[in-house]
Amino acid sequence: MGAGGVSAPRRPGPLPGLYLFLAGLWAGALSFFAFGAGIVLRTAPTRADGGVVNRALLDALDVASLAFAAALLLLLSLLARGGGWVGTSRALALRLLALGAVAAFVSLYLITPEMVALRSSAGPLFDSLPAADPLRRAWGRLHALSSLTLVVRIVSAAAAFALGLGARRPAATPDTA
Repeated sequence: MGAGGVSAPRRPGPLPGLYLFLAGLWAGALSFFAFGAGIVLRTAPTRADGGVVNRALLDALDVASLAFAAALLLLLSLLARGGGWVGTSRALALRLLALGAVAAFVSLYLITPEMVALRSSAGPLFDSLPAADPLRRAWGRLHALSSLTLVVRIVSAAAAFALGLGARRPAATPDTA
């Protein structure tokens, strides 16, 4: 207790910093992949080789996205229990993290396996198929959905980070102390 019966403000501890670190790392990893995927495709010996590398990286990012979302949800729960993250910012962060997890799940378990199956059914000549070919068009639609899930995760992670920056514990007043 400080002078006048008002308790001294508590230090927030490591959880807010850990939350920001993980949210920033998640957003950064996804953004790095989004910008690097084109480089991989341009520099690979063949487009198919670049696709194999990008798929492996995307699968790892999908799994990592699920882990990041789970860890951030846990941290958010612990932070809320400790008196931080109240009101609208907490509710929005919960929704953003859930949205990011759902997007990762859809990418990993629904979209990517279907893309792989389409590519396999076309065989080694997939890249030589005309743009109007039904297999090529279906793969293009799936690729667009895959890109959309990546954008959703980037926005979710970046917004969760921004909310973490703005989250403040309510100021202690003599009435609430």
